[in-house]
Amino acid sequence: MTQLELPLTPLQEIDLVEVPRLQSPAPQHRIKGRISLSAAVVHPLTAEEAAAGEAEWLGFLTAEASRSDYLLLSLTCAFRPPANGDPFADAAVGVLLESVDEPADRQPIAWSVSPKKRSHPVERATTVSLSAKLAIIESSLELAPGQGREDVFVMGMGERDSDPEWRIRPTSRHPLIGDETFTMIVKATTGAAVQAHVTVAATIKHRRFGLIPYRADLPAALRSIDLRRQIAR
Repeated sequence: MTQLELPLTPLQEIDLVEVPRLQSPAPQHRIKGRISLSAAVVHPLTAEEAAAGEAEWLGFLTAEASRSDYLLLSLTCAFRPPANGDPFADAAVGVLLESVDEPADRQPIAWSVSPKKRSHPVERATTVSLSAKLAIIESSLELAPGQGREDVFVMGMGERDSDPEWRIRPTSRHPLIGDETFTMIVKATTGAAVQAHVTVAATIKHRRFGLIPYRADLPAALRSIDLRRQIAR
């Protein structure tokens, strides 16, 4: 197993902007103070780190180094409680990976993502543990005794695709509040430029207006990440 320390990057408060609807042509409502997003952490994985002590996997990664790079990408999104009592009904964080100058069969993909499935919030992650074959180690879904169905708080999807995402929703035991760290291992063509385009969305349950969807108005530095340039910082 390989364990990597993650630096704690500062969180930046971002605005949520109401998604335009046909029945609402007026200027869209903007909400402040409910979501913050961190700058991304990008760490290039050496063959030794990625192999996690497995000699056979180390040999494969060393041989593949001329074709593929593996990069760890991590960011944190903080969901804050409402001042007026209107809770989050759900939220989503998506990442679109691309290498503009590469053909379709050489586009970057999310080799593994974390969290995959969890039933409760956790504290902001400061370490990432990798097992063999670059799987991110995480705690499994925990269910209450006698619980008949999975009460999922966060669900990650999109492994082996270029557009992974995480969906978060409150459960009967946990409101959608707190800091969530989202991590992936990106597989990219060796030396190719890699961009990660981030989107954040949320639905708020207003007492007067019901469920209203919002998109985060991300500044350019948080919205588009040049993974190669981020490494150099």
